[in-house]
Amino acid sequence: MKHLIIFLLLSFIIIATSAALADQAQTNSSELVIHITGFDNSKGVAKVSFVNSKENYKADMPFKGFNYEIINNEVIKTITLPYGEYAVKVYHDENGNNEMDTRIFGIPIERYGFSNNARGTLGPPEFNEAMFNLNSPKKEIFITIQ
Repeated sequence: MKHLIIFLLLSFIIIATSAALADQAQTNSSELVIHITGFDNSKGVAKVSFVNSKENYKADMPFKGFNYEIINNEVIKTITLPYGEYAVKVYHDENGNNEMDTRIFGIPIERYGFSNNARGTLGPPEFNEAMFNLNSPKKEIFITIQ
């Protein structure tokens, strides 16, 4: 009987601790819903990079990267991310060659965009222009590629 009581007590502690850790994990992460529009067609994929630092942004080393299917000329996806600062980069890889095609002087041929619909003058916008805070259980962002 004594062993049964100890077993039940330990089981209760383990279950309570697991529930507390699960609640903590849920409150430290967010469901980010991303809406991307401006595609001329649904060919190819949307190459989407989530960066979580100025260093990742400049080095083009994403925190997370995805190829999203374009349906009816738009992308709507939900991703779970830990709280923090992020920027999103996206381009339409219409021909599926896994690179952003450019003209002379590096001018992009394929459509692209950034979170906050940030635009650079002679190149991509700075991280702080595209950066947003993810600090709530759910957030939506909208990007229009150009």
